[in-house]
Amino acid sequence: MLQNPVSRALASTGLLVLFLALAFLGAWIPADAKLWELRFGAANRLPSGEVIFVDIDSASLAEVGIWPWPRSLHARLLDQLMAMGAYEVAFDIDFSTTSSPTEDAAFAASLERAGGYAYLAAFRQVSAAGVEVWSRPLALFAQFTQAALVNVDGLEAGMVWSLPGQNASQDLKSIAAHFSFGKTVPESLHIDYSIDLTRVVRVPASAVLDGSVDPRLIVNRQVVIGASAIELHDLLLVPRFGVVPGPIVHIAAAETVRQDRALVDLGFWPAAGLAVLFVSGSLLLPRLNLGWAVGVSVAASIALEAVTGTLFARHALQIDTSLFHALVAGILVIRLLEDRAVRRQQLRQYHQRLEYLAHHDEQTGALSPSAWCAEVTKTGMQMKALLLRLEQVEATGASLGFAVTDQVVSLFYRRLLAATDLPIGRIESYVFAIAVPETVVEDQLRGHLSQLEAPFDVGGHLVVLPVRYGLSGARAGRTAEATLQDARTALAMAVGRDLDGCAYQPAFDAEMQHRRALDIALRSAIEKEELDIAFQLQVDTRTRQTTGAEALLRWNSAELGRVSPADFIPLAEDNGTIIRLGNWVLHESCRRAMAIGWDGRLSVNVAPAQFEGSDIVAMVQSALVETGFPAHMLDIEVTESSIAGGEGSIIDALAALRELGVSIAIDDFGTGHSSLSHLASLPVDKLKIDMSFVRQITTARGAQMATTITELGTKLGLSIVVEGVESEAEFAFFADLGCDTVQGYLFSRPGPLPASSIVQSAA
Repeated sequence: MLQNPVSRALASTGLLVLFLALAFLGAWIPADAKLWELRFGAANRLPSGEVIFVDIDSASLAEVGIWPWPRSLHARLLDQLMAMGAYEVAFDIDFSTTSSPTEDAAFAASLERAGGYAYLAAFRQVSAAGVEVWSRPLALFAQFTQAALVNVDGLEAGMVWSLPGQNASQDLKSIAAHFSFGKTVPESLHIDYSIDLTRVVRVPASAVLDGSVDPRLIVNRQVVIGASAIELHDLLLVPRFGVVPGPIVHIAAAETVRQDRALVDLGFWPAAGLAVLFVSGSLLLPRLNLGWAVGVSVAASIALEAVTGTLFARHALQIDTSLFHALVAGILVIRLLEDRAVRRQQLRQYHQRLEYLAHHDEQTGALSPSAWCAEVTKTGMQMKALLLRLEQVEATGASLGFAVTDQVVSLFYRRLLAATDLPIGRIESYVFAIAVPETVVEDQLRGHLSQLEAPFDVGGHLVVLPVRYGLSGARAGRTAEATLQDARTALAMAVGRDLDGCAYQPAFDAEMQHRRALDIALRSAIEKEELDIAFQLQVDTRTRQTTGAEALLRWNSAELGRVSPADFIPLAEDNGTIIRLGNWVLHESCRRAMAIGWDGRLSVNVAPAQFEGSDIVAMVQSALVETGFPAHMLDIEVTESSIAGGEGSIIDALAALRELGVSIAIDDFGTGHSSLSHLASLPVDKLKIDMSFVRQITTARGAQMATTITELGTKLGLSIVVEGVESEAEFAFFADLGCDTVQGYLFSRPGPLPASSIVQSAA
């Protein structure tokens, strides 16, 4: 029917013109009002609590027994509030007519005692003849107070959206403007109803009068006095909250200004512009199939709502979007009419695809977590859950490209398919779940894991990725979901302990709770002065004299006792506290060294997370300047994994540190994942051989490995430091290799920094 492009263009253009005309006529206002109620609710904000409502409610009316109240009663109410420490008080009550001279004098005296911190209502009315009439406080009262404009406007869909912030011609300001000294209040103040008006503190007027109110609710607060009693008819309909007392609207306006949330109403014009663009795109761009058309339309509406919500949340902009959504829906109707012959087939294919993706991983075809659990349950067999996680994928992707690692993940899944006919699921990016017989134990897994870790040949690259595992306990009487969760816990413990894998134990739950307790305690360790620094001496291999010391962080928690660095350092790197800890260690180490006149080198470790989350160069500069420690005596130790990918930002930081005079050492060399191709160009001065190589020199292969690392560093002109030396045999081995410096228990355990670096070893 609309397959002719001209017909389609005429229909789309006509629909646009119609919807724009309806927008001018206000047809979309109710829909926009409902959308804004939803947005207000989704962006819920708490009121500041600084503005409270003293409520003349039905109970207060009944207690007094008459209305209007005598002016002396209002005076007493004001005096009570001021005596309780109220900062400012605004009456949303008409005081434009006289009462008895005695009553008026009593109220005037109370206003005078308020010292200008009380405001009385002024408002505009239109007489039956259509003449504008302004009602202001009596002159007797006006000499002691200011008038506060209490009109509301901005009625749409029967609801109050805004009120006059001020009226320059009448020299009047609203309650919100009076309560917001120093802030600019627009003439029309659009209220942000995301502020939760149900949380505004409401105090019955009777409780103030009889003194039963808690003064803490009043002290230093701005107070609006008004009526909520139904019989007084001061009720207004507002978005989100329905019918509320008039004073609550003024409190909402005051909170809006206080929180810098005065809305700027752009109306439907931005949406109209987008609607024109959307129609133009649907006509000019290549014709999409119906599925894509629906997707683009839904995406466009979602994107507009996301942008609208963001502009509202961040910049207090108010945009009406119903016109756009209605037009998108209308365009889709046109497309439905145009494509009805093929729509059912496309929808069928679309749903089939969604069904597949709901139960399978798109990249590999592995089952989704929920589908895996369903398949395991369907088998009826008693099984355990085995989780296998590919390690070092990110580092490999950084070196070889993530297209390579994506292929490796797919190849790994194929290996799993070849190894078992039981359900296989992809639980996370690099984690797969396998159902294994309940009789399987850890010893049986290790042989299979070695096969899974065989090199992958991808595009001429031989990629070797370790596999870490987590094995659940027996599944008897437990759901597949619970079994999978046990395997997740076991895998998490294996990662936390840096093990190849482990099987679930009930004690893991307590350990994870302990880890959470460590996390909480670690965040306040600096403030509680629970941290200390131990220094391990570094010895020259030629003279056996101490030439330097490495700073090692220690933590003695008041709640948890002594905590091993092996426990809290990885945790600090995970939760981000390593940045503060590292900054403290560097400054404190330099300070202590200067305090005792240390004249040797000082080595301080810097974690990878510190490069990512802080300015390392600025931190080092700060420590050197504040303590006076010489830059040329400072060694900054970075782990091999920190520079494995050769990221420009890290390399630049290391180069900048060397320009300061600081030396750079690669710590734990040989244990991380790095490429030797860029080692020669790195701005480093030292290699630190990890203690794991020291332990292996008793074997021919281990001795050759240590020799190779030493020769490599020496040929690159780097100083060689060996850590973990505990015996004379180890010392002699590395001294003979030509290593420059050693450290370890052979010479000293970590402890206080000695007064001088020239200390002859006792060994």
